[in-house]
Amino acid sequence: MKRILVSLTAAALALTSAVSLAGCGSNESSSSKKDTSSSASAASKVDESSSSAASVTANEVKFTYNGATVELNTPIDTMLSALGDPIEITSQMSCHGEGEDKTYTYDGFLVNSYPRDGKDYVMEILVKNAGIPTSKGIEVGSSATDVINAYGMGYKEVGVYYAYDAGNKMSLQFYIENDAVKEIDYYYNV
Repeated sequence: MKRILVSLTAAALALTSAVSLAGCGSNESSSSKKDTSSSASAASKVDESSSSAASVTANEVKFTYNGATVELNTPIDTMLSALGDPIEITSQMSCHGEGEDKTYTYDGFLVNSYPRDGKDYVMEILVKNAGIPTSKGIEVGSSATDVINAYGMGYKEVGVYYAYDAGNKMSLQFYIENDAVKEIDYYYNV
């Protein structure tokens, strides 16, 4: 009986470790995975080597909410100063180095961070609700045609995402389902 209990405990620990690392190193998003509250949700949606010219500008991957602007790959302290305290902060073992990846939950969007040199940096801003438009007026609920009219045909289809490269490992991505934007993802590919 003791041997069975030890075996079951070891199997449970192995499964827990495998699940927590499942998103690390992945090059595609999973359209069937709806839990996008961790940084693993957007792991490498854009293949940086396949895109030489940016299709959106660096200003278009700056996130603005209630007059505050947040830039990708900047210290989390700067983001917290701009946006204020989140509703919730969660963390998990980092896929990107030592430390923890963190998710800061706000009303209608999430900010994911990654650790580097003892500090946390903005990796992703994932907009989940309508009413938080991009600089060109696209928001959750806009049509795929609205996205193309605003940003052009220079996107790369990556699964269910229309991914617009902004250069410097940054992109603006729109999760499209049934011809409508379901999420907007401002993303830095660590």
